Amino acid sequence: MLKEGFELLKKYGIPVVDYWVNEIPKNLEFPVVVKADLLHKTEYNAVRLNVKNYEELAFVFKEFKERFPDKDIVIQKQLVGNYVELIIGAKRDPVFDYFILFGIGGIYTELLKDFIILVPPFEKEDFLRLINELKLKKMLFGFRNKPKVNLGLVYDVIAKIAKIMEENREIKEIEINPFMVNDREGYAVDVRIIR
Repeated sequence: MLKEGFELLKKYGIPVVDYWVNEIPKNLEFPVVVKADLLHKTEYNAVRLNVKNYEELAFVFKEFKERFPDKDIVIQKQLVGNYVELIIGAKRDPVFDYFILFGIGGIYTELLKDFIILVPPFEKEDFLRLINELKLKKMLFGFRNKPKVNLGLVYDVIAKIAKIMEENREIKEIEINPFMVNDREGYAVDVRIIR
C-alpha cells in the first residue's frame, strides 16, 4: 500500500522521502525510521524513530517482521531538522466530484480537526485566502522555533493531488499525512490511497 502510494506520488512529481521496502539497504545514512505498512501506525506501536545504526536496524526490522508478518516493513530516511507536519488529501464527493483537504498534520490531525477544504476549480489565491481560516495558521509563518512553510511548494503539491484525482477516477481518497515541509523543501512521509 505505502509503496504503491509513494510510486504514484513520485510519478506526479511530488517529493517523497527516500524509502526501502522489505529490505535493509547498504550504505544507509542514519538515523532512519522503520514502520509497518498499516493504518493507525502510532496506535499499534508500528513506527520506530531515530534508529541510529545497522545493529539497531536489524533488531527493529526483525521485531517488526515478527509482529506484523503479513505487512510490508518500510525503512525511510529520517528527516533531520525543523519541519512542519501538514496533511494534504483529496476525497471523491457526489456533489463536487472531489475536494482537497489541507491542514495541520501529524498524529494530532483527528484531535485538532484544523483544516480547510478546496473545491475545484481553485487557484493559488483561493488557497492563500482560505489559510486564514486555520486555527493554527501561525504554524505556517514561523511560530517559535519552527521554520516558515514554503506555501508555493505546498500549493504545487495540492495542484498535483488535484491532477491525480482528475486522471485516476478509480481513486476515492488519497491522504498524505504527514507532508513535512520547511521554508526550502517538503517531502511526503506517509500516504494512504483508497480505490
